[in-house]
Amino acid sequence: MRSSSPRPRSGLSFRRTAAAALLAIVGIALATSLKPREFARRADLLVRALRGETIPSGQGTRYWFDPAYAEFLEEVRRRTPEDARVVILAPRVPDTYAYLAVYVLAPRRVLTDPGSGEPGFVASYRSAPGARGEPITQGTLERR
Repeated sequence: MRSSSPRPRSGLSFRRTAAAALLAIVGIALATSLKPREFARRADLLVRALRGETIPSGQGTRYWFDPAYAEFLEEVRRRTPEDARVVILAPRVPDTYAYLAVYVLAPRRVLTDPGSGEPGFVASYRSAPGARGEPITQGTLERR
């Protein structure tokens, strides 16, 4: 049988000291990568969301890689019927462009390759001036 004698306090204090030291090391490592401006922006978004404010999609963190893409997708969503097939011409890297297009434009069928089927619309993100189609926010939209 084991005795139920208490452990020596020196072992417990060593664990606490080691845990505190490791926590400090992790905190310092994270602080070196902290971007104060981004932290302040996210804290502001959190406070606004907790107050019940509606945060426009371009200001949230979903479009961290390219905030202007939110305006483009919203314009494509407004101008295309729900049963449309839409080709989205946007950068392939990061693949977040394609994933967000599918998510935001649902239930529309989103194609990322112009040669895959007959689209009803072709939406070009940040297209060059003079591109085919009607100019929309951050790009063009061509009906086929």
